[in-house]
Amino acid sequence: MDVQDTLAAAAALLGAAMAGVYFGFSLLVMPGLSRSPDDASLRVMQQINRSIRPVFLLLFLGSALVALASAIAELIAWQGAVSAWRLVGDVLIIAHFVITGAFHIPRNNAVDRLSPADAADLRTWRTTARQWTIGNHVRGWAPFIGAGILIVTLLV
Repeated sequence: MDVQDTLAAAAALLGAAMAGVYFGFSLLVMPGLSRSPDDASLRVMQQINRSIRPVFLLLFLGSALVALASAIAELIAWQGAVSAWRLVGDVLIIAHFVITGAFHIPRNNAVDRLSPADAADLRTWRTTARQWTIGNHVRGWAPFIGAGILIVTLLV
């Protein structure tokens, strides 16, 4: 196994792990919140946003950095179609990082400023929660598909 294969395998593993985190949140946490009273679900989401753990940050940043290293390795030691597909997979894994920064963090910050006691803020929360979940599905599919592409390139 060469450096490109090793980086592709590591990027696939980390990308798949991030996809699992996002899908778990979208498919388990958000439906549970949507079945709770709006004020309670808003409070819980605010606490979740304030409870990000170092292990999550390591996985979150690490997956994007390893995918970036994999992409750079492919560009340096270009192997034709395999490298092209690996570049696609790496970019899809990196996309979760970009989507988080561009889409989710601004919404998380807005949610943090909402008041569970304000009716208008609760309406905003319901709308934001739907948008956030749709974006989270996209954020999950990107590294999942990217990991799948990288795995296929390792098998051919």
